Amino acid sequence: MGLTPMMQQYLKMHEKVPDTIMLFRVGDFYETFFDDAITASKALEIALTGKRCGLDEPAPMCGVPHHAAEPYIAKLVEKGYKVAVCEQMEDPAAAKGIVKRDIIKVVSPGTITEGGLIQAKKNNYLASIFSDRRVFGLAYLDVSTGAFYATELPFTADSGELVNELGKIEPSEIIVNPMLYKQSALIQNLETRFGCMVGLSAAAHYEKAACERVIEDQFKVFALDSLGLKDHEAATRAAGALLAYVAESQKKVLGHINHLAYYRIEAYMLLDLSTRRNLELTETLRHGDKRGSLLWVLDQTATAMGGRLLRQWVEAPLINREKIEIRQNLVAELAANPGALPELKTLLTKIYDLERICGKISFGTVNPKDMLSLKQSLAMLPQLKAWINSVAAPDLQSRYGEADDLQDIFKLIDAGIADDAPFVLRDGGVIKTGYNAEIDRYREAHTKGKDWIRDLESAEREKTGIKSLKVKYNKVFGYFIEVTKANLSLVPEDYIRKQTLSNVERFYTPELKSMETQILGSEERLAQLEYQLFTDIRETIMAQTRRIQQRAQDVAQLDALYSLAAVGVERHYVRPEIAEDGVIAFQNGRHPVAEAIMETGTFVANNCALDEGENRMMLITGPNMAGKSTYIRQVAILTLMAQIGSFVPADSAHIGVVDRIFTRIGASDDLTTGQSTFMVEMSEVSNILKNATRHSLVILDEIGRGTSTFDGISIAWAVVEYLSNPLTIGAKTLFATHYHELTELEGVKPGIKNFSIALKETKDGVVFLRKIKRGAADQSYGIEVAQLAGFPKIVTARAKDILAELNKGESAYRAGVLDGERAAALDNQVSFYSEMLEQAKERMLDSNEQAALESLKDLEIDSMTPLEAMNALNDLKHQLQE
Repeated sequence: MGLTPMMQQYLKMHEKVPDTIMLFRVGDFYETFFDDAITASKALEIALTGKRCGLDEPAPMCGVPHHAAEPYIAKLVEKGYKVAVCEQMEDPAAAKGIVKRDIIKVVSPGTITEGGLIQAKKNNYLASIFSDRRVFGLAYLDVSTGAFYATELPFTADSGELVNELGKIEPSEIIVNPMLYKQSALIQNLETRFGCMVGLSAAAHYEKAACERVIEDQFKVFALDSLGLKDHEAATRAAGALLAYVAESQKKVLGHINHLAYYRIEAYMLLDLSTRRNLELTETLRHGDKRGSLLWVLDQTATAMGGRLLRQWVEAPLINREKIEIRQNLVAELAANPGALPELKTLLTKIYDLERICGKISFGTVNPKDMLSLKQSLAMLPQLKAWINSVAAPDLQSRYGEADDLQDIFKLIDAGIADDAPFVLRDGGVIKTGYNAEIDRYREAHTKGKDWIRDLESAEREKTGIKSLKVKYNKVFGYFIEVTKANLSLVPEDYIRKQTLSNVERFYTPELKSMETQILGSEERLAQLEYQLFTDIRETIMAQTRRIQQRAQDVAQLDALYSLAAVGVERHYVRPEIAEDGVIAFQNGRHPVAEAIMETGTFVANNCALDEGENRMMLITGPNMAGKSTYIRQVAILTLMAQIGSFVPADSAHIGVVDRIFTRIGASDDLTTGQSTFMVEMSEVSNILKNATRHSLVILDEIGRGTSTFDGISIAWAVVEYLSNPLTIGAKTLFATHYHELTELEGVKPGIKNFSIALKETKDGVVFLRKIKRGAADQSYGIEVAQLAGFPKIVTARAKDILAELNKGESAYRAGVLDGERAAALDNQVSFYSEMLEQAKERMLDSNEQAALESLKDLEIDSMTPLEAMNALNDLKHQLQE
C-alpha cells in the first residue's frame, strides 16, 4: 500500500521545514502526524490518535483547533521547538482534488509576536552573528516592534565582548554563520548562558552581495552609507542574514522594519555580564525577579513602549557628558512641575503599545480591537501636546511640542471602524454605519429580512392555529418552519417538507426560501465587504507606519523621562553634577533599592570621595553584615544612575563620567562552564585587570578568599597595587576586604585610603552602625557575627580561645611581609598553624563529649523504633549536660 495523496502532500511540505513541528491544516484543525504528533502530544498534553494514511498501521496524529492555535504554538515555542504553519490556500468545497496548501510562516522564539512569551516592557530580540575570525558582526531585531540594531565587536578567543553585548540584549534566539556554528563550545555557552535557541543559518544568507542587496531592498536605499554600514562588512552580513531569515520564516516583507541603527559599543558604558548580575540592574541575583532590582525602583512608566526604552537606558548608560545633560535637563523640567505629573501619567496610561500595533499591521494580524486601541492612543496625542505646551518646560516643548499628532489616521479609523467592533473580524459589525453606502444597504436588507422572519413566525402561528410552530435556522438546512408531529394535520398544503426527525417535521415555503436567499446573500456579501474595507483601512495605515513609529518613539521617551522624574520627586533624589574630572563624590548617598525595600528613614546614608589622584582607592575593612557590600554597590549604582540621566538618592552628588564599571562581588560556582567558585573569582578579576582603565570604576568584595590564607592575601595585595598604580591602571576602586594586612598599604602606596564600617561593642555583642568612617577596622568581629547568626555558645567560646592563640603569631607575619622577609614569616606561620591544629584536635572534645560521640557511633538506628530513638537521644542529651 502507498501513502494517500494528502499524506504525500504533507511529507513534501515537511521536507521544506525539516527542523520544525509542522501544523498541517485539515478542515477546522491543524494536524500533526508521525514523529511530530508524538512530540506535540507530549509537549501540549493532548490526546494522540491515529489516521489511516495508506500504510499498514495508522499514522500517529494529534491536532488543535485552527481558530485557537496561537496558544498551542506559543507553548511549543516556549518548550524549544520551531513551528511551521501549513495553511489551506483554497476553499476545500471548491477544490478539485487535493486542497492546495503552503507554509505561510515559521514561528520560533525570535519571531513570535504574540502570547505569553512576549513581555510588554521587554524587547524580544532575534540576533544574528557573523564572524570571519577577524571581527564579530552582530545584528538584532525585535520582530514585534521593528527595532533593529547592528554593531561590530573585536574577535577574541573567549568571545568576551560578544557575550557581554548579548548579555545586554538577552536574545531569545540566535542564528550564526557556518564557521561559527562549528565552534561547539561557543554555541553551547550561548545556549546555556542565555537560555536561548541557537541555530545555523544558510551560508548563502551571509554572502556579502546578497546581504547588501536584501538590506537595500528592505530600507529602500541605493547604498549602505545612509544606514551607517559603510566599511562595516561583518555587521552588514549579520544584518542581511537576519533579514533573509525573517523573510524566509514569515513569507513576506515586513514594512514596519524600516530603520536600522548602527552603533559603536564604545558609545555607551561597557558593562560585562558579571557587573550586570552583581548590580542587579534588571533582575535580582538570587531569584531573577524584577522586584528588588534597580529597574524595579526606577520603572513607573505608564506604557509598554516607555518601559522597554527605560530598560534600554539602564542596560546602556551614556558616557557622553553632553548627551547625559540633555537627558537630565528634560527630567529636571518634568520634576520641576510635580503638580502636573499625575495628569501626564493619566494621558500616557491611555496610550497603547503603538510599536507592536504597527507590527501587527505589517504582519496582517491586526484585529478590530487593535484598531480601536490605535484610535484611542491617537486621540491622546493632541492632549499630550497641549500638556507639554502648558507647563514651564522649554526643552520639552522644543522637542515634543510641535510633534505630528497623526489626526488624519485617527479620523480614518474613527470614520471607518465601529466603536463597538468585535475582537474577531469574521463576527461582523466591524465597519461603522455611514462609512460605506453598499454596506449600509446590505445591513438594512439583512435587518429587514430578520424582522420578516420574526414576523413570519407570529403570522404562521395565527394562520395555522399551531401555537408551538417555530421558525428556525441552522448552517446545514438554512431557515425552516418546524412543526411537532402532533400538529401535522394542521399543516397547510403550501408547506414543502424539508426534513423529517423523530418528533418534528421541518418545512419551508417559496416565500421563506426567497427571503433566506436574500438574507444569506446579504450576510455573505456583507462579510466580504467588511473584510475588504477593513483591509483597505489597514493598508492605508500601513503606508503611514513610519509616522506612527516616530510618534511612538516620542511617547516612549516622554514616558521614560516621566518615570525618572516621578521617582526623583517621590523619593527626594537630587540632580547630580556631571563632569569629566574623574571625581565621584556625594554627600549622604543612599542605595536606591535597599532604601525602597526598607522602612522609611531606616537606611543609613554615607558619603563618598573618589578621584584619579590621592583618593583613587577606598580600602574598606569591617565585619560581615556590617554593610560593606551594600556601600560599594551603592557607589556603582549611583554612578550608573547619573549616567542614564537619572537623579540620584543623595543630598548632593558630583559624578565624573566613567567609561566602564567592573564588579567582583559574592561567591558562586559557574555551572555553565564547570568552573569552581575560586576559578570564577579569578576569571572575573582577570577580566578587570585586563580591561579597566584610569576612567573606570571598580568595586571588589573579598577577593582571594577561595584559597589558602597566604595565597589569598598575596593575590589581594598584588591586585590592590596593580589597580591603584597609575602606571598600570589607576582606576577608581572600592576594595572591601577582611585582610587587615592590606591596611598597611596606606601611606606606603599613594592613592590608597583606609575606611571601615563603624560599630558599637556592647556586653551582648556588637551593633553595626552602617556608617563608613575614615581609618581601618581593628578586627573582623567574625565570631560576633557567628553569635548573631545563632551559633551554639560552646562553639563561639572555643573559637575565641583559638583566635587568641592564633593572634600571637599575627604581628610577626605582618612585619615579615612589610619588611620583605615574607618567606621566613610564612615558614614560621605554617609551623605555628600546624602546632595549633594539633592542640585544637586534642582539646576539641572533653571526656563527656567523647563518650557521647562513641555512644552515638554505636547506635543501630535502622533497627530502632521511633520511641527507642527518642529515648536514646534524650540519654545523649543528659550525658552532654553532665
